[in-house]
Amino acid sequence: MQDSLDYKQILNAVPQAVCVVSAIRDDSGKLIDCRVEYTNIQFLTITQNEITSGMLWSAISELLPKDFPWLSIFEDVIRNDYNATRNFYSQKSGRWFMLSVNQLSPDVVVVKLEDISQTKTLEQTVHRQDVRNMALTEELSLTRNEMRVKLESIQTLNRQLQFAAFHDSLTNLFNRSWFNRMLGDIRTSGVASIATSKEEKGNQTTDVINFGLLLIDIDNLKNVNDANGHNAGDSVLRQMATILRHYESDRITAFRFEGDEFILLVKNISSREEMTLLGYKIIEQANVEGIGFSGGISIYPEDTSNLDHILKYADMAKSDVKKNGKNGIHFFRQVMEERFLRRMLIESKLTVALEKNLFQLYFQPQFDVITGKLRGFEALLRWHDDELGWISPDQFIPLAEDSRQVVPLGQWVMDTALDTLSKWELEYHFDGIMSINVSPVQLKTPDFIDKLKDGLDRTKVRPEHLEIEITEGVFIDNVQDTVRKLNDIRRMGIGISLDDFGTGYSALRYLQILPLTTLKIDKSFISNISEENGVEANITESIVSMVSKMGLDTIAEGVENNSQLDMLKKINCHNVQGFLKGKPMPMQLCDRMLAGDDSAVLTINNVTPESL
Repeated sequence: MQDSLDYKQILNAVPQAVCVVSAIRDDSGKLIDCRVEYTNIQFLTITQNEITSGMLWSAISELLPKDFPWLSIFEDVIRNDYNATRNFYSQKSGRWFMLSVNQLSPDVVVVKLEDISQTKTLEQTVHRQDVRNMALTEELSLTRNEMRVKLESIQTLNRQLQFAAFHDSLTNLFNRSWFNRMLGDIRTSGVASIATSKEEKGNQTTDVINFGLLLIDIDNLKNVNDANGHNAGDSVLRQMATILRHYESDRITAFRFEGDEFILLVKNISSREEMTLLGYKIIEQANVEGIGFSGGISIYPEDTSNLDHILKYADMAKSDVKKNGKNGIHFFRQVMEERFLRRMLIESKLTVALEKNLFQLYFQPQFDVITGKLRGFEALLRWHDDELGWISPDQFIPLAEDSRQVVPLGQWVMDTALDTLSKWELEYHFDGIMSINVSPVQLKTPDFIDKLKDGLDRTKVRPEHLEIEITEGVFIDNVQDTVRKLNDIRRMGIGISLDDFGTGYSALRYLQILPLTTLKIDKSFISNISEENGVEANITESIVSMVSKMGLDTIAEGVENNSQLDMLKKINCHNVQGFLKGKPMPMQLCDRMLAGDDSAVLTINNVTPESL
């Protein structure tokens, strides 16, 4: 071993930490420990002089991890003559080392120790970075998947929101918003301009029709809802949507516009006949399904070059169908707009006329059929305008009802008629009846009964001289409330007359629930009552017979000739009202008549009906 010491200077000069260790064995030859024979300067430095020559290797176990198998490593190297390398962390020094063992001679090994803390730290840093990168990669992958799922969810939600925004929830047809958008697209894309351009055909030039609009309004849907519930009404709407969807194509788009209204927009139509054929195909199919509708057609640019008017014109045509029996289709015609403009003008004048008290009351006499005795008068509202002349109640009363101006207007009629009746009772001892028409809108006001009582108290008229005249329109909403009010009126001693009997679909039912005193037979039955082989006489006779047995008085309206009067006498109708016996008269002529001046009726009979 002394020979090896000659290499001390050499070993001290090498940069590695080197230690020479010899084996210690027991009598059986088993390796039980090792002795440190030599350590160079670098080894002493790296171990901080804790391992020196002469020490047993077991004595330096604190430097090594407790489970470090150094004894078996040394034995394997000595026995098998191979090099062994192990890394370990020294808890005591707080550093990482690499231990290399090489056999120098039998039972002698060279141990090299290298501080690899910096390398290990770098490895751990790299490892942690790798782990972090892997985690980030996994997180990024998860995030990408989550983002993809969220994006798909957002896209699905957007599609759902867009569908909900532009489709009707009940029928799944496009809705009014999409219709307005389509018209906007037509306007901005220049299609509207193309529609008004000229198409060369030889030497002729013709306007190009761009699209047609069919506005559909289902007839009597409210009756379905009232009779069978809104679910039944919704079923009708879905049926109509199914029919319209059958006709959809690249050129045709169906919309549920609102409520019971649908629209069919047809692009690039060739003629009005094409729209006519399409419209009647749809109405025929709808009728087979038990659905009736009123349809209005307008065509761009033939009817209008203004896109803002196209729907308005279709609505005018549809309203014309409603007024003429429903369940049909009409094209827009210019006269419809003229009527519409007149309606708007009347509506604008209505408020002014009410404020300035420009309305008048006329009174049409009613007579007993047999005796010819005066039964009473019906108070009729009249309006003369300096610009428009005489305006028919059929024109302004519906407008007044729509705007609820019929309430103050009706109250003016009631007050004026009661004042007139009071005057007649006092001055002429009038013992007849004053019949006053009451609008359904007016009757439904909460204070109608109170105002009626106030009017009777103020004028002191006899209640039995007053008759409230109603139509079936009073039953549009709350039947029970209407019947309750009419019973209150009847208990006050006031008579109740049902006007236009026979024109409504459920008139007979009303006779059972109303506290009526009088029934007015509509003039549509009277006009042909004297015709041979006509059904009007039989129907009227049946009505008079039935209601007379119920104790009701009867009045036939629109009696204009003696043949009609004779037939009414024959079927025992009680009273008549019409131009034959007397036209509507202003109060001054009624005063003359009640004073015994028979020329009063002759005077008014010489006035043309147009002014009445």
